[in-house]
Amino acid sequence: RGRVPHPGATLGGIADEHGLAALPSATNFVTIDCGRDGAFARLILAELLERDIFVRMPGAAPLDRCIRVSCSDDTDLAVFRAALPAALEAAHSKMSPPGACKV
Repeated sequence: RGRVPHPGATLGGIADEHGLAALPSATNFVTIDCGRDGAFARLILAELLERDIFVRMPGAAPLDRCIRVSCSDDTDLAVFRAALPAALEAAHSKMSPPGACKV
């Protein structure tokens, strides 16, 4: 009989699909490194919240570059998988490239 993957493994795969890194975890959530700074992670968090996806993030640097996503059932994981690409695209569009001047 096939083994059902732990939700954390599924979340790690979703993160990997989008160039993000899931940190090892033995908890009921997965910490996903967003690959930039806290400002970028806060934009991703806000974009996910706009899409009714509840995530958290650590408040102190350097961990504030991460979001925390709770392990859940397949339905919730599918919703997260569907929402993440648009949230990332929106967050990228709101960030200036490194070194760019904001007017």
